[in-house]
Amino acid sequence: MAAPCRQLSPDVESKLLDLLQSHPSTVRFFEAVRLLRRLVPQAKPVGHFVPPASETVRFVSNASLAFPASEVQSLEWQDSPPRVQMMVNFMGLVGLNGALPVPYTELIIERAQKKNNGFRDFLDIFNHRLISLFYRAWEKYHFFVSYERKDTDQLTPLLLSLVGLETKGLLERQVIEDQSFAYYAGLLGLRPRSAQALRQILEDYFEVPVEIEQFVGRWVRLSLQDQTRFDDAESFHVQLGYGAIAGDEVWDQQSTVRIKLGPLPRRIYIDFLPLPRAKGYSALKAWLRFYSNDQKDFEVQLILSRDETPAFTLEDEEECAPMLGWTSWIKNMDMNRDPGETVLQM
Repeated sequence: MAAPCRQLSPDVESKLLDLLQSHPSTVRFFEAVRLLRRLVPQAKPVGHFVPPASETVRFVSNASLAFPASEVQSLEWQDSPPRVQMMVNFMGLVGLNGALPVPYTELIIERAQKKNNGFRDFLDIFNHRLISLFYRAWEKYHFFVSYERKDTDQLTPLLLSLVGLETKGLLERQVIEDQSFAYYAGLLGLRPRSAQALRQILEDYFEVPVEIEQFVGRWVRLSLQDQTRFDDAESFHVQLGYGAIAGDEVWDQQSTVRIKLGPLPRRIYIDFLPLPRAKGYSALKAWLRFYSNDQKDFEVQLILSRDETPAFTLEDEEECAPMLGWTSWIKNMDMNRDPGETVLQM
């Protein structure tokens, strides 16, 4: 089952960290700052109204007149506190692309040869702020950056508004995470809602084959007041050709939709059964109710893969025990079809 995840795995973090340390010039500026922000989450983000010493990265400009081969010149790592100094080539007060005249860059280079970096460090105070604001301007129009840091982004509330979850009182009330509704907002926002859109959502969310059969007829039991009785002559239900019905049931051809899932592996098949620990069943039921606004009745047909059809044996383990009508088949040879006898009413 698909699940939102904003965290990097330890293996990925280690590889990215090695890349930044060994070959920083191979990573573009925006991606480098973005990765550093994720790798050092305890530091403050750049460009905000916080002390510069507490920010993730300190930016300095490369005071050189050589042609820059990359956006990032170098990275210097500081362990206490965990912080990085990034030297950039594309922006600053001095350098080949600097705002100040070239003699200022030449003056800094000349003083650096004499171990005098006071003037350069003074200009880097302004360089840091300028480059930080430049990164924030890029971050503002790339919403995924704040989303992956679990910060408040501007797009998620708008996407939730498209599916009717714009107020806080409606959030965190479903078995499904709210982020999933935002992810499928393009399909959930369509009007009228179609079977094709529902199939795409279920296939992508549960990662299983899905087919939808519409207009599945079924018998609907009538309440006593809706049945034809001769003790109420003025009732609508005793008029022939209008409301008279023979019996206590009526055939309904249009209100039921059948969802076919499979062929499924046995583990996933059991997860869709109405069992106490079955997460797939509760999530599927929540999706169907939300998508249809409780205006349709659903049947779910579970199709088990023929290769994983179990033999009928009495097992001691709870997970392997046969369940009549769900996971029990009497057979003496391999199945030549994918069994789909299990039909659940949602």
